[in-house]
Amino acid sequence: MVLVTGGGTGIGKATASAFIANGATVVITGRRQPVLEATTQSLGAQAHYIAGDVSKNGEAARIIEETVDKFGQLDILVNNAGTGAMGPLSQTSDEEIERIYRTNVFGPLALAREATTHLANSNGSIVNISSVAASGVMPGVVTYASSKAAVDHATRNLAAELGPIGVRVNAVAPGLTDTDITADVKSNEQMLGMIIAQTPMGRLGKPKDIANAVLLLADNRAGWVTGQIVQAGGGFLL
Repeated sequence: MVLVTGGGTGIGKATASAFIANGATVVITGRRQPVLEATTQSLGAQAHYIAGDVSKNGEAARIIEETVDKFGQLDILVNNAGTGAMGPLSQTSDEEIERIYRTNVFGPLALAREATTHLANSNGSIVNISSVAASGVMPGVVTYASSKAAVDHATRNLAAELGPIGVRVNAVAPGLTDTDITADVKSNEQMLGMIIAQTPMGRLGKPKDIANAVLLLADNRAGWVTGQIVQAGGGFLL
């Protein structure tokens, strides 16, 4: 059983689809129930959804409990739900900082905490979705980039903490990927051109590119891999 947060669109939807294509049963979560319903229907009988906002207190525990109650176990947790905003810190409100950190940091930590016992029972794994921005330096993304840097460090620390009970923890760090969340960047022709010019593969990422990297880390054949941040960005910020 695979749980993918933020699974209604973009990278989350592509990840759910990839797991299903490999025979898994998948639960997707998200805030927008109509989107979840449509995505679940398009993915087929092996897809299910639980509506919920992982940034809110108590939601992680409810989502994990409902998943395990319905399907009996949890094998893989993909912490994909994320949010961001562009702009200088001087123009970023307290509410915006909190919104980004609660979704990008609090949500994955709370879900990992609630999932730990179940993942230990199945020798499962966690794959967090980070970003190349976590290790790069650029103006206008300080809140988002620092939140993803927190995800990277949490990944390494959790790998050390959960390894003794048989749970692996890794992360995939996408480069600029063609999803709704990157609309602001894609609409800025100068910035888009600069990023593509600095990407050796010469294009934007596609959601399935990131999904394939998630599958690699979640696969039992990667059973000796933990605490790693795998960049999936076409070589951007090598």
